[in-house]
Amino acid sequence: MTTEIKEIKTVYRGLQTLYNTYLAKADPGLIDDLLLRQEQNPNVAPFYMVEAFTKPGTDSETKRNLIFEKTGVIPAVYDSGTHYAANHRLTLEMLKEISNDRDVLEVTGEYTGGIGGWGASHEHNDRTYIQNYNYSKSISTSSSTSLTLLQQRRAEKEQEQTQYEKTTIDTLQEIKTVYRGLQTLFETYLPKADPVLIHDLLVREQQNPNVAPFYIVEIFTRPGTDSETMRNMIMSKTQMVPAIYDKGTHYVTNQRLTLETLKEISDSQDVMEVTGEYTGGITARGASHEHRDMRDYF
Repeated sequence: MTTEIKEIKTVYRGLQTLYNTYLAKADPGLIDDLLLRQEQNPNVAPFYMVEAFTKPGTDSETKRNLIFEKTGVIPAVYDSGTHYAANHRLTLEMLKEISNDRDVLEVTGEYTGGIGGWGASHEHNDRTYIQNYNYSKSISTSSSTSLTLLQQRRAEKEQEQTQYEKTTIDTLQEIKTVYRGLQTLFETYLPKADPVLIHDLLVREQQNPNVAPFYIVEIFTRPGTDSETMRNMIMSKTQMVPAIYDKGTHYVTNQRLTLETLKEISDSQDVMEVTGEYTGGITARGASHEHRDMRDYF
């Protein structure tokens, strides 16, 4: 294993440790996907179908109202009030709030891209302020002791909330910083490989380090590349005979893939881009990607 690959794997393991420490109930795949989309477009929170699973006996009406207050969307409720699903904009901060709920056991979800027909959108109202205001009005102004105690409790609560918010900001900033560092390693050591492919491969290698997963791997080369030479190079690296498309500039194999093999392929001087998708086994699938810059050459 090269030092570059070791460094990538070490940083990735560190990132997973942060997930397990600070977002233990959230699906790591959801966190990865959310961080990727936030890096690509930091000014727009992406839409996800978010699913939260809670403890048996959870008050579904209370939980439903809580989700509505935090997301502005009324969730669908399943499985006797233990499964809540809502399509809404998601941020890392919101994901942490949801997963910090003591009744929540797990949070997962998938990117949807838009609101679609999933539910209504609503602006969150700060009900806490209204409740505290009404409560304070009910206290007799003649009871200075009670008023003082109430003010002390409020001050303590505000201090606790401020400290919690600061800790949350620091925690999530740490996760974002390490994630950006990992992306920098991808760009430095594997600049021709699709970052999504690298990340997916890291996830699967960590889940089962003893078995290399199968992927449809698509390799795009420079125009004029000797297809026979490239074909033989790919065979020597992967033990698979690639299908060839687009005048010898697009090669496709379904093979077991490791990070080391991915680096060897992408390090070839004729290779411009390597992408792919997990398949799980040998299949008859063919090419499904188009090189983003190929239109410039034809």
